[in-house]
Amino acid sequence: MIVRVLGSAAGGGVPQWNCGCPNCARARRGEAPARTQSSFAVSPDKRTWILVNVSADVGRQLAVTPDLWPHGARASPFAAVLITDANVDHTAGLGEFRQEPDPLVVVSTRATKELLAPQLAFARFDRAPHSWRVCEDGDDVAPSLGDAIGSLLAIRVVEVPGLLPGYAGRRSAAGAVVAYEFCERATGATLLIAPVFADLDERLARAVARCDLALLDGSFYADGELAGKTARSLGHAPVSGPGGTLERVAPLGARRVFVHLNNTNPMLDPASEAHRATVEAGCEVADDGWSAEVPSKRGLPC
Repeated sequence: MIVRVLGSAAGGGVPQWNCGCPNCARARRGEAPARTQSSFAVSPDKRTWILVNVSADVGRQLAVTPDLWPHGARASPFAAVLITDANVDHTAGLGEFRQEPDPLVVVSTRATKELLAPQLAFARFDRAPHSWRVCEDGDDVAPSLGDAIGSLLAIRVVEVPGLLPGYAGRRSAAGAVVAYEFCERATGATLLIAPVFADLDERLARAVARCDLALLDGSFYADGELAGKTARSLGHAPVSGPGGTLERVAPLGARRVFVHLNNTNPMLDPASEAHRATVEAGCEVADDGWSAEVPSKRGLPC
């Protein structure tokens, strides 16, 4: 199983068009890599792929990823799109798939579907030849994605603490945010993609502990990083501080990689104390294009 980080930034990317913060300024000057908005691609065989979230930058992301180029005059390597939540930066690119030549399966919770599917830009994915399937906590959605996926992977839904997006009131609701746990059926190699969560609770911590590779919400290093707003009020657990993600995941055995980084996050600067503390805790910070083969530490089938 392979995973590619197509976009490693939170909403707006880096540089963000209206921001002159040090991270954005460095990226504009070419002194640091630019970052596009958060999306991921997963494949059990490097032929059939699953997208997790579809940012507005998806066209640029696919253009620089040869594994995801069409094989043929009009073709798609994608079996499905899995959506973690209804935030604009995770869903705006879905409209790019209006020209999808093959039936596309979209998977989300009911709460997310009820926000997105009625919108004209997305309604086409809730009717033939496409399908929009509702998932719930604990479901294995892989069998519904066809034999090319279901025979090779289990894909389990992990509901995580989170909020509905700002346009929906930014409040708690059942199914507001989920993570996805991919398990290679033959080897047990396990990948967790959790780019958004308001708290790394005990259930999510157990999911991190049992996986081989975890891609985790790194939106904000500190809870008070943004003027006038806290990370938690926006639905993101801060990386640092008491009860922060770094403190919680440091003892866990998985390879832990932070994704979905906001342009304000000091972890983006390799020379910063925040980046040093992250690395010293045994964690990594992903760039656009970061990829990994997921090894199995147990060697046991799912």
